[in-house]
Amino acid sequence: MFLLLDTLFGLPGHALIVHAAVVLVPLAVIALAATGWRKAWRTTYSLPVLFLASGGTLFAILAASTGEPLRGSVKRAAESAGAGEVRFGEHPENGNNAEFMAIVFAVTVVAYWVVDRYGERLKLPGWMGTGSYALALVPGVLALITMVVAGHSGAALVWKDVGSYAAGK
Repeated sequence: MFLLLDTLFGLPGHALIVHAAVVLVPLAVIALAATGWRKAWRTTYSLPVLFLASGGTLFAILAASTGEPLRGSVKRAAESAGAGEVRFGEHPENGNNAEFMAIVFAVTVVAYWVVDRYGERLKLPGWMGTGSYALALVPGVLALITMVVAGHSGAALVWKDVGSYAAGK
């Protein structure tokens, strides 16, 4: 990776970066769903939706790239403490799925924006605006679902033993 973000401010970079993706991607999907069905709203809000989707995708890619170093750090810490094998469940795969769907969603939002901005110049049929909106919603919903699943599986990894630590067991 071109940036080393294993840690930020002394904390694991993944734990900080992932929150931006988990917020921005669903926010972009909701913004698209709320504004894309009406031509006047599409014209006004397609660029902000594009920025949200692109930002969410950037953070999803960064989150995925910081997940692997964190995984290695946790494994090394467990080995040095004699804790045995560390299991990450399906979270790495869920994270990869969320990253992929965020990228697909961002690409379709770019196409949606191009159709909205340049459809008349390109002499595209009038229905293309609504069609590109509907087309972008499909990967958007999938990106939202995969982001929630990845976020939940990551939270479950972090918080599953909090009760036993708090009780001093």
